Amino acid sequence: MSFTLSRAQGRDLDRRAVEEFGMPGVCLMENAGRGAAELLTSLNPDRLPTLILCGPGNNGGDGFVVARHLDNRGWPVTVWLVRPETGREFGFARAAAAVDRKLSPDCATNAEVWAHARPLKTNDAPGNAWKEELVADVQAAGWVVDALFGTGLTRPLESPFDELLPFLNASNKPVLAIDVPTGLDCDTGEPLGRAVRAAHTATFVAPKKGFLAPGAAAWVGEVHVIDIGAPRALVESYSAAGGQTQTTA
Repeated sequence: MSFTLSRAQGRDLDRRAVEEFGMPGVCLMENAGRGAAELLTSLNPDRLPTLILCGPGNNGGDGFVVARHLDNRGWPVTVWLVRPETGREFGFARAAAAVDRKLSPDCATNAEVWAHARPLKTNDAPGNAWKEELVADVQAAGWVVDALFGTGLTRPLESPFDELLPFLNASNKPVLAIDVPTGLDCDTGEPLGRAVRAAHTATFVAPKKGFLAPGAAAWVGEVHVIDIGAPRALVESYSAAGGQTQTTA
C-alpha cells in the first residue's frame, strides 16, 4: 500500500483502532516502539551508545519503549525526559502522579516502567546544570533518538526545547526521529521554527503528508514505515480512500 496520512488522519486512525477495534493505546505504543528499536539495531550494528530524548506526550512514550527494548538487548542506553516545565524529581512515582505532572497517560505508563528499571534523567534540576549534563550525553552518544514531539506539534517550540535543538543539529550525531522530526509540521513538511534534522525517520503506518513536500527530505532523512499492529481492515480503509479521514456515525 502506498499512501500518506495527515495529522488529522493519523489521529483518526489511532482513535478508531482504540474505540472501534478495541486495541489499547498502550499496545499500539508498544508495537511502535518495538518496531523503531528493531530498526535502530539494524542502523547501529556496532551498538554505539544511544541517547533517547523523550518528551511528555505519546511520542515520548514511544521513546521509552525503544529504550526498554534496546536495554533488553544489552545495548548502552541513556534516557532523558524533557518537559516544558520543571517540577519534582521523576522517580518511582505511580502513573497517576505522572499524569498530574502533564505526561500523557500512555507515556506515563512507559516512563514509570523505565524509571523502576533504569536511571531516568530529567530537566527538573534548577539552573543550567541539567543542560550541561544533557550536552555531555549528546557528545558521548553514537546515536540520538528524537522522541520529543511528533505529529501533534502545531506551533514553534518553547523553552527548553528550542535551546536544545540547535546544539543537537550542530553535534552531527546521527538522529533517528520517531514518527516525525521534532519541530517539523507533518502536514506541510516545513519547520514550525527550530526543528531536528534527522538522518532517519521511523514513521508509523504510512509516511506523513508533509514528507512529500519539496525540502522535507533535508529534515526527515531516510523514511522507514513501521507497522504498529493496527488491524489491516482499518489501515486498508485509509489506503483505499487515498488517506482520507474515515468518519463513523
